[in-house]
Amino acid sequence: MQVVAATEHRTRAPSPQDTADHVGQARALLPRVYAREAVSTEIHELVERARRAGDVPGECAARYAGLAAAAIAQDTDEARVTATAIVQRASSGGSPVWESVGRQYLARLHLADAREDLALREVVEAELLVDDLDPSLQLGVALNGIAIGYSRLGLFEDAERIYTWLEDVTDQAGDRWSRIALGHNRLLNRAAWSLALLRTGEEDAALERLQVAAEQAWAAAEVEGSPARHEVHTLLLFTEVMIGQVSVEDARERFATLVQQATAEPAGFVRFGLAHRLAQDGRLAEAREEAQGSLASVDPVEGEAIHTMLTWLQARVALEEEPDHPGLRDVGRYAELASRQVWELRLRRREAAHERLRTGRLRREHERMERVSLEDPLTGAANRRRIDRERAALLTLDASVWTTVIYADLDRFKDVNDTRGHEAGDTILRQLSRLLIATTRDDDLVGRYGGDEFVMVLPNCGPAEAEQLAQRLLTAIREHDWTRIDPSLEVRISLGLAVARGPQGRLFPEADEALYEAKRGGRDRAELRVLANGSAVRGVTVA
Repeated sequence: MQVVAATEHRTRAPSPQDTADHVGQARALLPRVYAREAVSTEIHELVERARRAGDVPGECAARYAGLAAAAIAQDTDEARVTATAIVQRASSGGSPVWESVGRQYLARLHLADAREDLALREVVEAELLVDDLDPSLQLGVALNGIAIGYSRLGLFEDAERIYTWLEDVTDQAGDRWSRIALGHNRLLNRAAWSLALLRTGEEDAALERLQVAAEQAWAAAEVEGSPARHEVHTLLLFTEVMIGQVSVEDARERFATLVQQATAEPAGFVRFGLAHRLAQDGRLAEAREEAQGSLASVDPVEGEAIHTMLTWLQARVALEEEPDHPGLRDVGRYAELASRQVWELRLRRREAAHERLRTGRLRREHERMERVSLEDPLTGAANRRRIDRERAALLTLDASVWTTVIYADLDRFKDVNDTRGHEAGDTILRQLSRLLIATTRDDDLVGRYGGDEFVMVLPNCGPAEAEQLAQRLLTAIREHDWTRIDPSLEVRISLGLAVARGPQGRLFPEADEALYEAKRGGRDRAELRVLANGSAVRGVTVA
């Protein structure tokens, strides 16, 4: 139990209250999902409400509730579709933490299909996505899933590294359910790690892992109402059996109660622990019988790790019972060889994961530096270098494609700098940049050409759309509350627009000329020129 079309202009961005509301509603649905209530209709309606509001985190949180429902129902196809939808929506909507959540869940599905290579790729990518994010409940969800992915790949050290990170995140987020999940899943990782160490002959190291994990997990075990409470108690019983804190007889009595409420995985650990303790105590016949009975109750696919360990223990017990049996000696040598090979495979997989992390971080740093090299440091808009790239690309456009170029210039900006200072001027430029970006489309380019002059390049934007956008831009500037910068401040802008089909070398100079025409016409207006054969054939004034 581990738990807008390209041609449409932006709608209103969701307010923090909108986002908190949808995410909060999704979180409120999760306990009902875990209780197996029928909430699929509510989840679907919440997804649609968040989608219509443009609330990407809220939509992904709602889809995550649907993912949990699919997982509990063991509907693998629905889980895959939902996890993929989370990845796609989060990626397009700029929500790396939710993309990470979707990817780590896809990794679990790949593991279920025995596609370790794909699972490793998704888990590493999930970690890269959250490298630099601030602590939050959503980051906690992502980290928990990443750690589970590493643990199931046998990369226990990396899972522990993520759990240490998650510990800091949950402390800052202050969410007790995240702490419960952390305690349970960390204990599960340490239990699996201990079995891997035990199989390679490092029994002391295995028991040490369990001792530390048990001490850290008691808090989760004692929380009433925790969905993982019985799982934690069952895993704690496993640790007590393994480190000799409880007798086999007492453990069996406690296990008889816990096994009715715990899920299969923790129960499998206890079954192995009982058989192993019997063997350690020299009660070989009982150990063999316990191992044989446990094998019958452990699914060889779902409980592959425990099934393998019980088979390994069975061979060890048989060899101890008949140490001189030549066939058993051969089986014992084969088991030792297989154990070494499994461990070496695990180490190679870990090296591959670290190499993916290293190259992924180098790639992201290169992309970050590339973005910085194309970004205006004051406003965050594109810089002149990026604008010049777009200008060159206009020469290669298809003949049927409309393109609009807009020059924008603040009216009497020099007077603002002279009377209110350059700090106020910089604040105006930053707010202007945000307004221009918010009013245009996601695939439009907004750049600062220099000083107070901005340039916008709008693909697939014809004369009618350009005229409508000019009016929206003028209105946005007029209605913005500039008095927060200075009580007497009033900001206005002039626009020059040039629109044409196909490859164009005249859009930029024509837009520049249109801007000067708007200035000469009285400012706080837009002049639009529609070009044909490189010359303006029609002009429109927007005031």
